[in-house]
Amino acid sequence: MPSDLEFQMFVLDELADALIAQEGADVLKLTIGVTELPMPKAVLDSMVEKLHDPDFVRRVYPEGLPELREAIAAFYNRKHHTDVSSDRVIVNTGSSPIFRNIFQLVSGPEYEIMIPRPYYALYLYCAKLAGATVKFYDIDVDTKRVDMDSFRRNFSPERTSLVVINSPGNPVGNIVTPDEMREMYQIIDGQAYVLNDEIYNNTMFYEDFHSPLALLPEHADMTIVTNSFSKGYRMYTKRIGFAILPAELQANLRVIQQHTLLCTDPAYQYGMIAALEDDESPAELNRLYRSRAEYTTEQLEGTGCDPVAAEGGFYAMLRCAEWNRAHGFASSKELARDILNTVHVAVVPGTDFGVPQDLRLAFCNERYNEAIDRLRAYFTTPITNQRSSNTTPLVEAAASAGA
Repeated sequence: MPSDLEFQMFVLDELADALIAQEGADVLKLTIGVTELPMPKAVLDSMVEKLHDPDFVRRVYPEGLPELREAIAAFYNRKHHTDVSSDRVIVNTGSSPIFRNIFQLVSGPEYEIMIPRPYYALYLYCAKLAGATVKFYDIDVDTKRVDMDSFRRNFSPERTSLVVINSPGNPVGNIVTPDEMREMYQIIDGQAYVLNDEIYNNTMFYEDFHSPLALLPEHADMTIVTNSFSKGYRMYTKRIGFAILPAELQANLRVIQQHTLLCTDPAYQYGMIAALEDDESPAELNRLYRSRAEYTTEQLEGTGCDPVAAEGGFYAMLRCAEWNRAHGFASSKELARDILNTVHVAVVPGTDFGVPQDLRLAFCNERYNEAIDRLRAYFTTPITNQRSSNTTPLVEAAASAGA
């Protein structure tokens, strides 16, 4: 059923907007990973300049502007010590459609796709679109390490066509270490493609990022890297993402995009070249989100919905199974609605990520610490019957309708 796959992140975000619009509620949204920081001025100026150029705005390159593809390759080679050429780069409207296309290209009903658990919902949905069987390898949420036993157990040299690695991870905020990555590649042993989702690689809180393109250059023929300008570069709604792929996959994706994408806005693409020249804007965001991650851990530890201390990324994850049992919530869907009703903070149920008792918080709100203070009050203030005494009719009606 489509309703079973509905992204609760958007559902809770829309419920929060409804409370704001219809009741004037002071709702703090920690739902979507859209940073509150402004787009860098140099990027905006570059886009605006090209938007006024009638010849430039008619440029059509289904695989991406040649200038941007060159800039991406040069950036990875400079920043991450890789050795890639622009003919391995492809650009799309964000990295999400690249996932969809790659999953359908390399997999199908007779194959399996391995994804981490907890997972970003896109991975599961794209695997279902491809008709593939989904297999999971676990991230130990307590240690934030890859469960290698589950990885070995679920990888099949005969059936696994694609393995997804997400580091920093969403929603856990874990970092896949170089040693873990080497061990995973060793287990795969060239029998499947490995898709490395690096969209949060400029929000590493405590260490430097290591790309598999540099760590394991001998496996370039099986390594796929996806990334986007949505997160650290502050341009979620501009929808410019890219992949670095083996040559054979780049050629296939180019043909797919020739027929299904046609083009990505050239003015927005051109702005991304300026973004790649700006190291300070992602660094500023990284410093800010690290401080919010640490505040989350400090304030919510021991409340009953205990935080997982993020090592990077845009999110904090709260473990709420014991809280739910003690307060009669069947899952985090109910808990998230009650939090919205009671303290007007919008959070995302863990049902989106394969952890149905837990919650995810996005660091992306200028009043983030205030939202954490509200959550601390919610979790630590004794309330006899939170749901019945604090239910907002608007949200309760939407919940009853299956929103």
